[in-house]
Amino acid sequence: MLARAFRDSPLNRAVIRESDRSRRLRSNLFGTRTLLPVAAAHRAVWVAHRNDDIVGALIGTAPNCYPLPPPSLPARLVCTIGQGWSVARRWGDVFSRLDEIHLIEPHWYLGTLGIDPDHQGRGVGTAMLRHWLEFATGDPAPIYLETDRVANVSFYQRQGFDVVRETEVLGTKIWCMRRAAGSG
Repeated sequence: MLARAFRDSPLNRAVIRESDRSRRLRSNLFGTRTLLPVAAAHRAVWVAHRNDDIVGALIGTAPNCYPLPPPSLPARLVCTIGQGWSVARRWGDVFSRLDEIHLIEPHWYLGTLGIDPDHQGRGVGTAMLRHWLEFATGDPAPIYLETDRVANVSFYQRQGFDVVRETEVLGTKIWCMRRAAGSG
């Protein structure tokens, strides 16, 4: 589901550089299969269900838990081979660049919020985000995220986030957003 949700995102297109959507999806599958076990082991994954289908996923860490530890070496090797060396190198560059500008103070981090494309625009993302924010706002730490979609800026602003920095990675505009501690 996450591989489909991010298949056409601007940053994903810049990193994978494939016009073929199925190749981007395949590359994303390797990435999500590498990330999810680590995030799940650290209780950082929230999911939304409709009937028996997962229609949304949120990966968010508590204060002092960013970054998550790296996946195991075998998992990283499988991902690198599956995505290709160039794609893996570009993802490394992206993560390195974003890490350079990441908040230093203790904070909650919303690393991923992805909704199945067939369920986007139906309130799933809003409901997931609000539920996670209720959980996080009990702590006196701000919440931080990055997004590469201009439409997401207003989505997050409606939930109390402010743009604190704009940057560019691989020619893709990234908005870094922060929500004050305890707001909401």
